[in-house]
Amino acid sequence: MKNTNGLPRCNFTRRNLMRMAAVTGLGAASLSLFPKGALAQSPAPQPSEDLVAAAKAEGTLTFYHTTAIDPTAVWTGAFTKKYGITTQNVRGPSYPLFERWLTEERVGQHVADVIQITDTVLIESAHDEKLIADYTPASAAGIRPEMKKEGVWYTAFVNAMGIAWNSKLVSPEEEKLIREGGWNVLTDPRWKGRIATGTPASGGSSYSYVYMFLGGKRDQFGPDFLAKMAALKPQIYDSKSPMYDRLAAGEHAIVDQASQSDMGGFYLKGAPIRWVFPTPTPANLTVQTISAGAPHPNAARLFQDWAMSEEGQAAWFSVAGVASAREDTVDPRKAAKADWYKEEWYKDPENLYIDYLSDPGYVDPAKPIIAEWNQIFGR
Repeated sequence: MKNTNGLPRCNFTRRNLMRMAAVTGLGAASLSLFPKGALAQSPAPQPSEDLVAAAKAEGTLTFYHTTAIDPTAVWTGAFTKKYGITTQNVRGPSYPLFERWLTEERVGQHVADVIQITDTVLIESAHDEKLIADYTPASAAGIRPEMKKEGVWYTAFVNAMGIAWNSKLVSPEEEKLIREGGWNVLTDPRWKGRIATGTPASGGSSYSYVYMFLGGKRDQFGPDFLAKMAALKPQIYDSKSPMYDRLAAGEHAIVDQASQSDMGGFYLKGAPIRWVFPTPTPANLTVQTISAGAPHPNAARLFQDWAMSEEGQAAWFSVAGVASAREDTVDPRKAAKADWYKEEWYKDPENLYIDYLSDPGYVDPAKPIIAEWNQIFGR
């Protein structure tokens, strides 16, 4: 299994990528991010023997993904171990990565087989251009109805986002403040020169996060809130992964947009990372789709089948703290009170903010909050 982060720096352009598209409404009350138990299920449907044989004959696939390199390598390694099909993993922020794929497809340079991003609007726009393959995995029936568009995209996992800190760089008093102070912690002057954030132009998860403050919960937070944070002169990243890396390395004391999946991965490696989910807690869907021009179409379909299965989604639990898009797939660590679930500082999110998925402002193709955020932070 090979991994590469050789993604060229590129500016995200819309080129009519995003059209007004309504996603089935998904409110905070409709999603239990951490289900209490598995549901009784009939035997899971399996991919056909013909598909498995054809995929093995192709022998490889290229996976464009937004998730961190190391845990993704472990995850796709489970697929390789099962089927003997290697993956070429190419990571980048959602918007630049998706733009790269679009450019390749439009000039007839077919590289990616499966694309993983955090913005369903982009995928549906590309589907309108007939750049997305229509395929319904055998395992798709187990994905929650509100977390898929049949034949087009399916949710690999759900991620809550909060505030993270390096426990070696904050005092006990500061840790107490972070854990109890809510989102206002991000505006405290003590973090000047010690805090980092990510631009909402990097991808769907960052955009979803910022949208809560400047969009759906504008009355509660709004530009004044972010202006106070901007006054602290945070280090701004075009991708969240290096921000997390540098938090773990001790270059920052505190960061926002801290995803449960990435923080869990650092925790499992022994990094001095802690995190908290203030209320409301923005969450995003990490989704996957298949390129219509996939050079390894059978391997791509088999991978999508495996990724959406109970086995494929459960494989994430060994490397990260994601929540499954399936109700029959539950992180065993929670029931066992293992890993971060045993920590006194850890608490599950209490009030997820996912209402943006049915918010017309969220799918506005102009994405006005990106420009507003840039102005506030002097970008």
